[in-house]
Amino acid sequence: MIRNILRKFLCMLLAAMLVFSATSCTKEDIEPEDESKITVVDEKPTLGGTMIIGTIEPKELNPLTSDSKSFADISCLLFERLLEYDEKLKIKPVLAQSWDFIEGTSEYRIKLRDDIYWSDNQPITAKDVIYSLDTIKASAASIYKSNLEHIYSYKAIDTKNISIIFDQPFTYAVDMLTIPIIPEHSFGKGTGIVPVSSGAYKISQYSRLKHMELEQNDKWVKLSKNSNGEAISNPYIQNLKVMFVNDVEAFSTAFQTKELDILNTLSYDWEKYRELKDVSAYEYISMYYDFIGLNHNNPIFADKNVRKAMLHAINRRVLVDKYLLGNAVIVDAPINPSSWLYDKAGRSIMHSKTDAERLLKEAGFSDTNGDKILERNVDGATQTLKFTLTTNSENEFRKKAAEDIKKYLEEIGFSVNIRYFTYADTKLALESKQFDAVLTGYNLAFTQDLSFAFHSTQIALGKNYYSYSNTDFDDLLYQAHTVTDDNRRKEIYQKIQDGFVEEVPCISLFFREGAIVVRNKVKGDIQPDSFNQFRNINKWFISKQGK
Repeated sequence: MIRNILRKFLCMLLAAMLVFSATSCTKEDIEPEDESKITVVDEKPTLGGTMIIGTIEPKELNPLTSDSKSFADISCLLFERLLEYDEKLKIKPVLAQSWDFIEGTSEYRIKLRDDIYWSDNQPITAKDVIYSLDTIKASAASIYKSNLEHIYSYKAIDTKNISIIFDQPFTYAVDMLTIPIIPEHSFGKGTGIVPVSSGAYKISQYSRLKHMELEQNDKWVKLSKNSNGEAISNPYIQNLKVMFVNDVEAFSTAFQTKELDILNTLSYDWEKYRELKDVSAYEYISMYYDFIGLNHNNPIFADKNVRKAMLHAINRRVLVDKYLLGNAVIVDAPINPSSWLYDKAGRSIMHSKTDAERLLKEAGFSDTNGDKILERNVDGATQTLKFTLTTNSENEFRKKAAEDIKKYLEEIGFSVNIRYFTYADTKLALESKQFDAVLTGYNLAFTQDLSFAFHSTQIALGKNYYSYSNTDFDDLLYQAHTVTDDNRRKEIYQKIQDGFVEEVPCISLFFREGAIVVRNKVKGDIQPDSFNQFRNINKWFISKQGK
């Protein structure tokens, strides 16, 4: 009886399932509904619209004398350079048509393009270049002051040709020409004026203490093609409104309250902006390099096996994920991973406690007294793996990371004391070489010249605070400084990177990532980089949907 009832129930259930299948699961019934749910509108770029950006108002609109970093970013939209760095940190032409040393001399010749004009239709000439160099030379605070450091003299040969005499021919002479060129016929009239421009935009209105408005500059012409070989066109976005923000801290508030459409941040926590539903983040690798500097006057750090063991012991990936939310790129040398000089071929040093312990054993260290701290005897003297790690107390990441670094090193037989100094006192400790090791960082130059920190000639009077000295490394750094052929330069930098892996002059950690956070109403091929946050702005556009 029960079995018959169960059989009938199962038959009824099967019949119901078949009916459901026949009436509800046909292709014809479900496809129209699903297609409507997954339809994606491929919005085409359109001309027009306004994007709102921010800057701390400069004392004057001269990019060569302003000390405002935020205005330096904005000035990329207004003033072109003789040359600039592309997204791979390689030099490319802008206002200059050709440039090079006259063979066998230290004289550099630059020829300007013939088709370049200011927004008022005045031609850009050698006179403007000389005026720009004079402005930097006369300014005590110009951020471009170091660009003139090796320049002995300069002059205009004619309206389109300039001669610059350097103190010697060297690799980075071309990098010295990555300066904005300003109009002599505007700034020559004095301060407080609203200048004409050579960039993609020009100033159409300036309201002191409030904002300035920019509009497309129809005289803007780009010489170079982009990395895909495509010609660069005028921007789709016709107008920019530049709001003047009181201080650095106010940028975040202004963005969150929708007063700004774009925010440039090097802070590791830009992920918090993703919580805003109408925002997207576009990341790039910054020039900020974090590392542990070692005082090579300390006998334990003079042994490269000890330095290698430290690098193997520290789990850099955990530090990045735990404290920087993954927003950094681990490196073994201070060469930016986005650079054309970076070589990643098979030389990454992996986290390995086993390798670290092996290297220390090979260096002769062991725990002879059972205190879990390794030591060795050298010429009758005992060397103990004990040192003080210094870092600046104002930096929350470094304070937390220092504790983890201490833990990793003590697991393989070190004893680490952490000392927190103010930034000023940390700097003083470095300059006086009164430290064992320091957790710190550099905002490296785009030249990627490393001589300042690792060449032995910089120990006494330069910034080689770590007293690192290696004749082979000195030779490589000298060659990198003097070679003028790009292929040869890349070969030398490959050897420099090999040298960092083999010698470990310092404990390389990572390059931090930055990001621009943009309202979703701004669409297009948004590709910021460390040199120019507005890279490819000509491909950005304002969505008609306003989302």
